[in-house]
Amino acid sequence: MHEYLNVKKSAEISDVFWDVTEKAGLFDVIVKGLGGGRHRSVETGREFLNMSSYSYLGLDTHPRLVRAAADAVLAEGALNTSTSRMRVRFTSLLDAEEAMSELFNAEVVTVASCAAAAWAALPLVASGLFTDNEPPLMVFDRTAHFCLNAMKPSVADEAELTTVRHNDVEALEELCKTHKRVAYVADGVYSTGGQAPVKELLRLQEKYGLFLFFDEAHGVSTVGEFGRGVVLSEMGEINDQTLIITSLNKGFGASGGAVFLGPRGSQRRRTVAIRNGGPIMWSQRINTAGLGAVLASVELHRTAELTELQQRLQRNIALFDSHIETEQHGDGLPIRHVNLGDETLTVKLAEALYQEGFYTSPIFFPVIGRGKAGLRLMMRANMETADIERFCLLLAKLRAELD
Repeated sequence: MHEYLNVKKSAEISDVFWDVTEKAGLFDVIVKGLGGGRHRSVETGREFLNMSSYSYLGLDTHPRLVRAAADAVLAEGALNTSTSRMRVRFTSLLDAEEAMSELFNAEVVTVASCAAAAWAALPLVASGLFTDNEPPLMVFDRTAHFCLNAMKPSVADEAELTTVRHNDVEALEELCKTHKRVAYVADGVYSTGGQAPVKELLRLQEKYGLFLFFDEAHGVSTVGEFGRGVVLSEMGEINDQTLIITSLNKGFGASGGAVFLGPRGSQRRRTVAIRNGGPIMWSQRINTAGLGAVLASVELHRTAELTELQQRLQRNIALFDSHIETEQHGDGLPIRHVNLGDETLTVKLAEALYQEGFYTSPIFFPVIGRGKAGLRLMMRANMETADIERFCLLLAKLRAELD
């Protein structure tokens, strides 16, 4: 019992900090959207800029995506088919998956969320269905996203499982030397900042046949040609020893999640996933509006506008880095973690920033390791230079005062 999860213990440790966060007015803020990442609190009337939005390119409010979502619902006359996709599905689901498969040159199946993608795909890998019917040793990066770690009990029911320290390539290679089949589970871009050592992992893949499983929720769209993300940019093309899951409502700006099952045309894997992949089989899926937005986002990803948005994002990241030093300084990725160490200080700083018109996310255990509490910040393409500069100056000032 509690070999992989202990929800009760996690709740006991974190509840006190959630209570403080709620008391500070930073929890469950009900808002009216004002556009451009700005909101107005329904309760207090305070207007603020959201520094914790995952919409890295600002596509969630892009007029083309919003219009496409509305048009798709009107065209189908329904939000969904209310039955399993295995039995009945709208053409919009077929069109969205074909469009994504073409864009990323991979065999893509969609699901209701990135977490659902993890639920669907990880047990399939652990079962051996993608590794010649031989269950691999499943190796998890210690700081892999919660949606991956939460699947450990199910994974352990299919295969042997172990965990290695964050980005510990040496430990992973030792396991590759002593086990016939190994699968490594990691984030392409980590939700608290930083990325996987993709080049080194590909070296192990080539040398030992290592199977790679990446969560690219924060990488897709934000970087790479056509928004291919960190992993595919390094790989060139996905191969049959790699599986990628991603979110479609972060940088991609639409809704739901997706599984990149392997090279485009991997029909056997698609069949295995649809017949056995848990949430893929269920009646919950991306609804018609979301599918319309997916199709519009795919079209936008093929235009010069995507490149312009990515460049704008890079300028904003560089501007932030010129003012605030973090461990992620200079990595070109949109997530920054201001490590404060102390949970109480973290919440106080977030509260002070909110009073000045900036919402930030205070994070603490179990979102991040104990003793590493801090502010998680996200840069976006649609942030104004003046806002970033004002925020950075304010952050430095308030941090000095609270220290």
